[in-house]
Amino acid sequence: MERMSIKYFVNNNSLGPNRNISSVGFEEIPPNTSYPTLNHSAGYYFNPDKGRILTEYQLIYITEGEGVLETRSGGVFTIKRGMIFVLFPGEWHTYYPNYQTGWSHYWIGFCGPEVDSWMTNEYCSKESPVFKVGINDEIVSLFRKAIDVANEEPTLYQRVLSGLVTYLVALMCSIDKNLQVENDDFSSKIDYACVLMKELIDQPVSMQEIAKKAGMGYSLFRKLFREQKNYAPVQYFQNLKIQKAIELLTTTTIPVKEIAYRLDFESPAYFSARFKKQTGKSPIEYREDFRIK
Repeated sequence: MERMSIKYFVNNNSLGPNRNISSVGFEEIPPNTSYPTLNHSAGYYFNPDKGRILTEYQLIYITEGEGVLETRSGGVFTIKRGMIFVLFPGEWHTYYPNYQTGWSHYWIGFCGPEVDSWMTNEYCSKESPVFKVGINDEIVSLFRKAIDVANEEPTLYQRVLSGLVTYLVALMCSIDKNLQVENDDFSSKIDYACVLMKELIDQPVSMQEIAKKAGMGYSLFRKLFREQKNYAPVQYFQNLKIQKAIELLTTTTIPVKEIAYRLDFESPAYFSARFKKQTGKSPIEYREDFRIK
């Protein structure tokens, strides 16, 4: 995934006053980098030394690095990889990554009186705004889907985003409160490797590099990955690329050649051969059949 993907919605009333998605994005803050960057709109940029108050809720999911969150009601929290923290409207807060580590984070902002009823409950409060969910593949997929929907803006996209947020909040609370985070260290590393593959799907990366990033030797990584996912790492990564190709073929008009290069296949011919082997159709045939349906 690109180091930054940000989408803001200005004065969007497609859902009326009850529910509204205001922003969604992903940003990687490398180590030894000032924060926040200048990529945010005026309504969101802030000075971490002074903090700020928003008029919306935000969910912020840290997938790399660590840092600090401070809120008026909750105090100071150490934030680490695998945590989601909630920012509440009208609540003073500040947050920032450690300068030495940086961090990577997804976020989504939303507001409305209908939202208040399910964000203010026994599982979610201003006093306890931090949720431990681990590096969860499903949660990453939900954030990535939200970013894709926001960028494409299909019909009723705000309703789709609203549904994603509702599910995301419920899943976040469930994992945290029911202690469903997998405690086994190796299992967590394999899950993290899967997340890395999705985030690096359009980049030239080897499975040895993925194993190293996940903190494992390659031989052990390959063995445990196959045991847990029933696929070799390379095959799993190829499957992700084909799934992404199907998405691009059916939702965009991007040429097949460009899709091949975007997903880092050796050549369009190799991409077409791999695609047909897995789906039974060439990319062009698959796109045409989808349009006919």
